[in-house]
Amino acid sequence: MGGILGLDNDLRRNVFDWDDLQIFHAVATTGSMSAAATVLGCQQSTVSKRMRQLESRLSAQLIERRADGVVLTRAGSAALDYAVTMQRSAQRLETELAGMDRSLAGQVSLRVPDGLATYWLARHIPEFQRVNPEIVLKIINDRSAAASDTAAALSLTFTPDKAMDTEARALGSVHYMPMASRDFIATYGAPRSLEDVLTLRFLRLEQYDPSLHLWQRKATATDEVVRYSFTADISSVLFETIRHGGGIAMAPTYLASLYPDELVVLDYDFHQDVRFWLKNSPGSLGITRIKCVADWIAELFNRRLHPWFREEFCHPSEFSDVEVIKPQT
Repeated sequence: MGGILGLDNDLRRNVFDWDDLQIFHAVATTGSMSAAATVLGCQQSTVSKRMRQLESRLSAQLIERRADGVVLTRAGSAALDYAVTMQRSAQRLETELAGMDRSLAGQVSLRVPDGLATYWLARHIPEFQRVNPEIVLKIINDRSAAASDTAAALSLTFTPDKAMDTEARALGSVHYMPMASRDFIATYGAPRSLEDVLTLRFLRLEQYDPSLHLWQRKATATDEVVRYSFTADISSVLFETIRHGGGIAMAPTYLASLYPDELVVLDYDFHQDVRFWLKNSPGSLGITRIKCVADWIAELFNRRLHPWFREEFCHPSEFSDVEVIKPQT
């Protein structure tokens, strides 16, 4: 065993060098070594050497060398037919693939946390489909077996680490405040202070992604003083439990803009935030359909249009009519 990639010598001799075929095509179509060298931008000696290598590899004489140029042998004529066919196939492949890259058609996979997928992306997908009917969106939950960055063309993530094979751009922050439903407050009353909030039925999102150490650090202080009556590791389950009167929990402030008639914000000067990024593999934005989806995602988190995603905290009262309960003095 030896040679390139462990190939034995006999097999290695049969490995075809496409550069040699290109050189042969130039010699055959121009009629001379010197003209082929000019077309290819190399030395005539290089052309001559590569032709000899090709003939040796094929065990056939392809050209007769004469003073006024070259003439194809019978084997050379047959080889030229193959070379022309292969060149046309390569050009057609390049054209078709380039057309695919420029086309607003095909599948684009997007890895995204379930909360953002359920409460923010999902409501905007129908409009995207209307404008881009040929693009097939594939949403991958970041907890699924196919959730690696390499499995998705694009990835919305709370983890700032950028691998060597990915590019990342910051989109904004998700801000969290204590929230409850109107029904819960009507049943148990409005807490008079932060201490009252912490003694009521509190819900918690368990940390299922250990890489989210930023959130974990910020949540530790809360965990030390809160007695939880319910935990979940699926954010959409937690948020639905809040909406239906299950208790109080730290919830993203953008929910206040979506459900102002159902939720109540408990403003006790306590909030947390986590930044998020859009990742893609280098060069993938050169594919039109992927760039289209990436631009759409960026616009969905436009911080001018959607102030709740700004990096600096924006109070829900600035963008929503949601009821805000503050400490009673």
